[in-house]
Amino acid sequence: MVMIKVDDKNIKSSTALSYILGSKAPIIIASGKGEIAEKINRIAEKNGIKIIENPGLANILAEGQIGMCIPPETYNAVAAIFAFLKRSTRGDL
Repeated sequence: MVMIKVDDKNIKSSTALSYILGSKAPIIIASGKGEIAEKINRIAEKNGIKIIENPGLANILAEGQIGMCIPPETYNAVAAIFAFLKRSTRGDL
């Protein structure tokens, strides 16, 4: 799972994604703004989930619905983030 967040004009926005191998695309498992975003971030930090800051991507993902796949226009950006996280956990960086 990965969190993508933005802090835009002091309004926090966070979206949590999950990907199951073989699935069509990652799904949105949590999303929120303001206090909800802060709670999502605290839960992620408590559970050792990486938080990535990417304002443009976060704004697009925030428009999606929980339980749905990410929009096709975000596939490349999200794939790059997941690949980066995989390399960093293996120590390839």
